[in-house]
Amino acid sequence: MEGRRYSLGSALRGVYNLARTGWMLRGVPPSQAETVASHSYASAVIAFELAVEASRRGLRVDPYRAAAIALLHDLAESIIGDISRRAGLGEAKRRAEEEAYEALDVSEEAKSLYREFEDFSTPEARVARIAELLATHWMAVEYSCRGFDVGEIAESTLREAEVLAGDGALGEALKSMLERLVPGGCGGGRL
Repeated sequence: MEGRRYSLGSALRGVYNLARTGWMLRGVPPSQAETVASHSYASAVIAFELAVEASRRGLRVDPYRAAAIALLHDLAESIIGDISRRAGLGEAKRRAEEEAYEALDVSEEAKSLYREFEDFSTPEARVARIAELLATHWMAVEYSCRGFDVGEIAESTLREAEVLAGDGALGEALKSMLERLVPGGCGGGRL
């Protein structure tokens, strides 16, 4: 990647066509697997709503910035692919994503938002990270209702989101978002 630049157009095409690996590892066919772009979109919508809800409960957080961070958080996957957590590459994956993001022909502002997400350095980054987990949880519930064995993903992402949110305004906002995302039973139900 060093010295190579990747156009915004190729990055967008990449995330639109890249199925998320974790779903396919659990038996979801590529034709039914959520793409990185659809995941990023869901994450952004959830981040905006979660930030609004948390703001109403007293947390000082910018919903627009949180949504932008969530929308851009996986753009580097257009270059390196979607590497599942199951691969156990943690730090190596993070370094590869950082290098890939630097090779993208996007604004310094977009790169800064990506770094903010990775550094978990602001309330907006925290909201975006929780929203990303909630988007995965919501999709896992949807796939579970279709008969795919993804319950572990639903449970682990929800637990992680709850830990990150804590008990304050953000934790209460998360509970409210869950009721709106997965209100009960298949077709919208929570596992």
